[in-house]
Amino acid sequence: MLGVLLFPGFYEVEAALALEAARALGLERATLAKGRRALLGRAGAVWTPTYAFPARPSLRALVLPGAEGVERWGADPVYLAFLDEVWEDLEAVFVGENAHLFLAEAGRLPPRVAAPEGVAPLLLAQGYRVEEAPWHREGRVWTTRGGMDLWAALWDWGQNVIERRV
Repeated sequence: MLGVLLFPGFYEVEAALALEAARALGLERATLAKGRRALLGRAGAVWTPTYAFPARPSLRALVLPGAEGVERWGADPVYLAFLDEVWEDLEAVFVGENAHLFLAEAGRLPPRVAAPEGVAPLLLAQGYRVEEAPWHREGRVWTTRGGMDLWAALWDWGQNVIERRV
């Protein structure tokens, strides 16, 4: 299953793109959040997550859409416990618009990343190396510049998943 982690103030477009990519690839998918209450997205849409952390199913991949103030959730004990629980079982983690800051704060961002212009200087200042590419894979983590680059990384991974099934 592909899970899309919804932070408060999440970027709806990235969450929707991830869910649609998973659907098109024939993968089970769901949204996840700290709790089951409705979350307001950045553009004003309200989404209710499919699962709260404690009730989530086993995940194969996790998508981290960007969100307003996303870095603060990387220090939240509930989010850190969630990452600790799922990390080793994940085949892939996809990083949207500014979710790099969440993984960096949580200590799980690889040293080389692809990032959008607005996030790149912050990562460079923290010692990360920013690649000039729409997306970059390092281990299980696929960093992107967000938006359609997130879709492209998901699609690339998903095509390999389909080939392994056949």
